[in-house]
Amino acid sequence: MENTNDLSPKALLEQENRRYNETNLLYHVTAAQFGLSDTVFWVLYSLYSDDKPQTQAQMSAGWCLPKQTLNSAVRGMVEQGLVKLTPAPGCKHGKLLSLTEAGRTLAEKTVAQVIRAEENAMLRMGLERARQNLALGAEYLQLLRAEFTQLET
Repeated sequence: MENTNDLSPKALLEQENRRYNETNLLYHVTAAQFGLSDTVFWVLYSLYSDDKPQTQAQMSAGWCLPKQTLNSAVRGMVEQGLVKLTPAPGCKHGKLLSLTEAGRTLAEKTVAQVIRAEENAMLRMGLERARQNLALGAEYLQLLRAEFTQLET
């Protein structure tokens, strides 16, 4: 592992952004190995890991998935019998997404393996370090978001 103590802010940013992109690529390649698009993978992941039905709006906001891309993926998943849509209580237009039996079976063959691998990596890292990593990443994101609101466009 590279010693980051000697890196300038610019070099740290480059390393952070490279790590971010490499992580995204890792999930993309893994989804593709299972024959899934990125969005279908994340829909399965979200519904499998939470085990509660969600609206597309909740999923879009919670997982930072573009609404139209998510809508297209969900439409295809409904046609394939992987997810079902049911009316959301108290919501005129919102529908709850949940896994069908076929969707749960697919998720168990795909995202369940990914979740186990993620948990194993986290355990190998150590839970305290993983918690610190999450907290630091969240703090950085919050500060970055605040800085980006100040950008002149």
